[in-house]
Amino acid sequence: MTAVVGALGVDLGDRLLDGDIHNAKGYFEDVDFLEFQRRILQERSPANDLGWPDWGWTESEQLNLQNLDAYLPDAKALIASRSSQGLWGWKDPRTTLLLDFWADLLPNARYLLVYRFPWDVADSVLRVNHPTFVANPDYALRSWYIYNRSLLRFYEKHQDQSLLINVNAFLENPETGLKLLQTKLNLAIQADQAEPEVLSQIFDPKLFASLGWDYPLARSLYTIAPRYFSLLKALDQAADLSSSMPDWVTVAPSIDDNPPIYDGVPPERAVLSLHGCLIQNNFRHQQEMHQLSQQFAEKLDQTQAQLKTVEQSKGWRIQQALKRLKAKFV
Repeated sequence: MTAVVGALGVDLGDRLLDGDIHNAKGYFEDVDFLEFQRRILQERSPANDLGWPDWGWTESEQLNLQNLDAYLPDAKALIASRSSQGLWGWKDPRTTLLLDFWADLLPNARYLLVYRFPWDVADSVLRVNHPTFVANPDYALRSWYIYNRSLLRFYEKHQDQSLLINVNAFLENPETGLKLLQTKLNLAIQADQAEPEVLSQIFDPKLFASLGWDYPLARSLYTIAPRYFSLLKALDQAADLSSSMPDWVTVAPSIDDNPPIYDGVPPERAVLSLHGCLIQNNFRHQQEMHQLSQQFAEKLDQTQAQLKTVEQSKGWRIQQALKRLKAKFV
């Protein structure tokens, strides 16, 4: 989505987070805003609490975002450094937890709020193979909840200046998504920018992995942790462009403001641990296939080199000449 906004003329900054093996085209995240917001979330997360303070999420879910006045000078300096650029914006997922903070500083800003399926987020994080998330695969899922709860709460208060979109729905129907960018965010859309061949130059839907509604992980999570689907349904009901939620999702839409209480290990962890094992097994299989392919290519190169050496030898040429001569008399 950020690539699309950038292609429509929004200045996303000069220092963007580089791509890697997980996202070759880059993340389009403004490093200056990223580092600033990461500092806020880390400093305001409870000390010595397990979790991932980099995202502002810990197991107690007691992130303190009250009285952020100490961060105002740096925030205003960031805004001032961008204000001369005309139409500008930034991407950093951490902004989701700080939307009210920025809304006070930028009262005329417009917001593109994007949400993904919770199991897709968990799957994506597991594929990074970071030890913390391998050991605690439910962390990504539980972070998804507080982020999207914050997203929905903000949208409910600022609908006139916000656009709430399910990213899967945008990929399925980019023409509608572009029209919404034009009508709700006042972005200029040229007639040909909705053409598939033009859109394909901006983003490649194949690079966006989604497991889909009927994937076993989604079905399993629905059985053991329906709260994620209740929030997802609430997002869909409020969204300007919602997902195509199937009929088997029968939970009521709701937002839970209290952290879940677990009697022991969170049930999501077992299902996601199994999914993580499948990811790792598939990764090892791909590595083995790659190694075999390389070995085969090397062996083929060796055989071809040996054959070329034989063909260039004097004895082989004499032998071939005798065969041709013999063929004439047979």
